[in-house]
Amino acid sequence: GNSSTQTQNVIIDDVTAPVADAASLADLTGECSVAAPTAPTASDNCDGAITGTTTTTFPVTTPGTTVVTWTFTDAAGNSSTQTQNVIIDDVTAPVADVASLADVTGECSVTVLTPPTASDNCDGAGSITGTTTTTLPITTLGTTVVTWTYTDAAGNSSTQTQNVIVTDTGVPAPDVANLPDLTDECSVAAPTAPTASDGCGGTTITGTTTTTFPITTPGTTV
Repeated sequence: GNSSTQTQNVIIDDVTAPVADAASLADLTGECSVAAPTAPTASDNCDGAITGTTTTTFPVTTPGTTVVTWTFTDAAGNSSTQTQNVIIDDVTAPVADVASLADVTGECSVTVLTPPTASDNCDGAGSITGTTTTTLPITTLGTTVVTWTYTDAAGNSSTQTQNVIVTDTGVPAPDVANLPDLTDECSVAAPTAPTASDGCGGTTITGTTTTTFPITTPGTTV
């Protein structure tokens, strides 16, 4: 029954990192955003299945390509990484909020236009305000076609037109209420033509007549 003892060290030293189960991860694509996908996995020589983790915040909404790095870490602290592309590609242009824009009319000019809006699949309803290169005020008589452009954050754009109609229905107003009589004994030569002021832009209008001068007919000629 006599006995003695001896010790022996058994050392477990896991130095092998997990190996990704897929050779490469498929790209994740979306027009406006990409929600969090199912995390990829890896196999570890000691721990078996390892689920990847990432510091990327989902959903991803940044246009273009975002590279997501997945990390596989085993119980011993060994880790490996694998990358995956998340591609946001917005190709849809904004849609005008109204099917057609009402004509805008003005007497002599149109000084202000209310910019119309459009809704975008990524930027939201009514989120896009139209812009135009037309210079205000518009004073050209008749119809001017104004083109409004809607551009979203990805650079997609659509256009819509609007008619701006400038009219002039007011008659010129004589600069003097009554013109003095022109009198002479034998004839009256052509006088200085009278003037009137026009409501659009204050333009001076010079009068014209079909009467032939000099006037030699005795009596009153209107």
